[in-house]
Amino acid sequence: MRPFAFAVIAALLTGCATSPSDHGSRSRLLYVAGAKAPCTNGATKAECLQYREQPNEPWQTTAVPIEDFDWKPGNEYLLKITEVHPKGVPQDAPAVRWHVDKVVEQHPVP
Repeated sequence: MRPFAFAVIAALLTGCATSPSDHGSRSRLLYVAGAKAPCTNGATKAECLQYREQPNEPWQTTAVPIEDFDWKPGNEYLLKITEVHPKGVPQDAPAVRWHVDKVVEQHPVP
C-alpha cells in the first residue's frame, strides 16, 4: 500500500510543477554573489551579476536584470525568483525576465 501512495503523491506533485513551456514562467532559487564580474551583453562589455542554483556550483554571469531586487556589493543573497518567458518578444528585448518574489537570505561576505 505504501509504494502506491508514494507513487500517487509523486504523480500529483509532478503535475503541479511548472516549466517555461507549460505556462511561460517557473519559480527558482538563486544564490547571487556579492561582487559583479565582467561579461558580454550583446556586443558590449559590461559588469554583470553572478548567480548559481546550488552553493557548491561555480558562479555564472547574467545580463538578465532581476526586477524588484536592490543588489548591494559585498552582500550575498539567496532569492526566490519567478523566471518569465514572455511570448512574442521583439528581437532586441530579453527573451527571459527574472522577478524577485522573496529575499530568503542576505549576509555580508568577507
